[in-house]
Amino acid sequence: MITKKGGKVFKKSSIVRASGLVFVSGALVLATANPSSAATTRTATCSTTGASGYSKTAWTGDPYGEQSVTLSVKDTSADGHHVRVRYLTQQQSGTTRHWPWRSNTEGKGTTSTWSTTAYSTYGIWGFGVEIARFEGSTLLNSCVDWG
Repeated sequence: MITKKGGKVFKKSSIVRASGLVFVSGALVLATANPSSAATTRTATCSTTGASGYSKTAWTGDPYGEQSVTLSVKDTSADGHHVRVRYLTQQQSGTTRHWPWRSNTEGKGTTSTWSTTAYSTYGIWGFGVEIARFEGSTLLNSCVDWG
C-alpha cells in the first residue's frame, strides 16, 4: 500500500527512520545503538597484610554473557606465607559466588597474573576480588573489594 503525506510517498512495507524511530510493516520500534558492543573495564583492588591484588572485568553489558577477567596478586612480605586471589561475582538473587583460588608461592616482591573468563547461568550482576595470605591451607587474613 502506498501512502502520500506532505508531498512524500511512502510504501507501507518500507522502513522509515525519523528521530530514532523505525516503522517496519505496521509496527513502530525504537531504534537504539547496541551498548554491549563495547566492553567497559571494572576493577576491584585491595590490600591486606602480606598481599595486594586486583580483578579486572571487561563488562560486556550482558549479565548472562561470558566476561573476560584478569586476576593478579602480589606477595608483599618476606614471611614464608603464600598469597592467593579469587574472583567474586554476585548473582541476581544477591548470592555471592566464590570462584577458585589462584596461588602465588614465589615469595616477596613477586606478582602472579591470570587471564580467564567467567560465565554463570544465574547471571553476573556484580564483580569483586578477594586477596588473602595463607599458611598451607589455612587462611590467615584477607580483604574484599567490589568493582
